[in-house]
Parts: sequence; C-alpha cells; structure tokens
Amino acid sequence: MVTQRRARDSRTVARAGVGAAVALLLPAAMLACAGPNASTPMPASAAASTPAASGVFEPGEGDRAGVVEIGNGREMYLECSGTGDPTVVFISGAGVAADNWQYADLASEEPDDSAVYSQTAQFTRVCAYDRPGTKQWQGAPSRSTTVPQPTTAQGDAADLHALLMVADVAGPYVIVGHSWGGLIATSFARTYPDEISGIVLVDPGSQYLQTVLPQDVWTQWMQLIAGTGLEHPDLEAPDYPASIAALEATPALPAIPAVVMSADTPFDYLGIGDAQAHWPEWIEAHALLAASLGATHVTQTHSGHFVENENPALVLKQICSVVSPMRGC
Repeated sequence: MVTQRRARDSRTVARAGVGAAVALLLPAAMLACAGPNASTPMPASAAASTPAASGVFEPGEGDRAGVVEIGNGREMYLECSGTGDPTVVFISGAGVAADNWQYADLASEEPDDSAVYSQTAQFTRVCAYDRPGTKQWQGAPSRSTTVPQPTTAQGDAADLHALLMVADVAGPYVIVGHSWGGLIATSFARTYPDEISGIVLVDPGSQYLQTVLPQDVWTQWMQLIAGTGLEHPDLEAPDYPASIAALEATPALPAIPAVVMSADTPFDYLGIGDAQAHWPEWIEAHALLAASLGATHVTQTHSGHFVENENPALVLKQICSVVSPMRGC
C-alpha cells in the first residue's frame, strides 16, 4: 500500500522499503502488504547470508531487546515490554521494522510514550520484531539476518513462531498486523490457532484483494510488485499470489475476538498515481475479510494507511477491546 506519509517525508523510502508509490506493492505500501518463497509454513530461508545486529535477547518480563538464534544460522531481532497475558505481538507492514509501533505521529523524530507499543505495554506484555529486508523508522537496516527474497506470508509466520518459541515468549497471543503484516497475522493465526486468543488487522492486505480487483488490474499490480523486488533485491519483497494460494489451503480460523480497521483517507495502494481509482475495492476487501472472521469492522479511522501512527489512540482502543473485552484496559 502506498505510504502517504513517506510521500511527504524523505524517510518514506527508508521506512517503507523503496518508495511510497507502490504500497501494497512492494515499494512502499505493498512492501507493506505482500511475500514469497514457499507456499508452506516453513522459515523464509534455510540459509543466512548476512549477520544480524549484536546483542542477545534475554527471556523474561519487562523491557527486553536483542537478537534470537532461530536456526539455520539465522538471527532475528525481538523487543518486548510490559507484563501479563495475553502477549500482544505487533507485525509491521512490508519493508517496515519493529520500531514503527513506537511512534505516535508520522513526523515524529523520537519514540513516543503515547504510541501504540508503549501504551499497550501498560496493561499487558507486548513484543515486536524485525523481518529481514525491512527498514527502521530513521532508515537503518533490519537487525535480522537477511534471506533470499521474495518471501511468503506463510514463511514469515513460521519465522515468527520460531522466534517466539526460542525466545520463550509464552502465549496466548493477540496478533496485531498492519498492511502486509495483516496477511502474515492471518496466516499465523490459521496455522497456529490454538495459540491465538485474538487478532487486530490494521488496514491490512488480504486474500480478498485478488477477488475484488479486476483481473487485469490485479495482474498488472503483481507484475509491478515483482519488478520492484528485482530492482531492490536487498529489501523485503512480498509474494501475494503464493501466499494467497497457501492460505486457501489452510483451515479457516475458529471464532475469536477480531477487529479489522480500514483507512478512510484514500491512498494509491496500486501505485498508479490515482488514489481513487480502485479505492472501493480496497474497502470491499476489508469488509469481506471482516465478515469471514466475524470481526468488528472499524471504518471511521480518520487516517491514511498508517493508522497506528496517525491515530494511535484508536488502534489502542481496538487492541484493548480484544485483549480484555470484559474489563477494559
């Protein structure tokens, strides 16, 4: 999905991956929305090619941050804060690292205590992580070992599961996924349903985009994403078609507390220079996703694509409604 914020800021390219023009596409928005190598829930890569950040994650409560060895010579960066259960796991959009959830405004230069990550940590345990090929808020590279691109939602879900297991981050989990992270979250929940107690999808990419978009538009979009991946081999490149095919082969998610949030400010997720052209399909895909999950569909977000940064209080409210629907947060 195209990142409106990046279009206004030089950090756009750094944070989204390669350019806000191709959102759901891999360049900025899609890098925030799509995946690749395999259609089965296996780690994104069996071989590491670049070492990750230094510093080891130490299991335990409270503030923790560092890398975790997940096998096959790979390390992934993980950070956690707070105490309690369920554990809320944040999954960023394509090309976007863990620290995205620590900023409460698109123009922020520093993490903010009013951001979604910090506020959620006030009432339960929270964790976020870097996927390979992503960028941090200020443009620094991912702290996780690189892997061959493109990647699939299923490979990313398997990586996340391995990371949580090795780091001894106990479930149950409430998975919060933005953009491409929404499809990863859906894949994770359908692959490991016994470990999930709720799901919040923030302006997510989903399997229904392939259903609602005209076939020629979908095909052109996928070609654009693939081409962008070839131009930027060091950045995360989601493979939507393989991910959707694999998702359709997995059992549907059992009924759990669920929320789908939709941006209400149109953005050019197709990267065609026209935010309005296929905006109704973007919202329709979300409505179909919400119906399939029996989820609350929040459509008045007063936000563009990065709802967690543009309206963090609303995202926090929806997380609270899933984490603790009876007592509040």
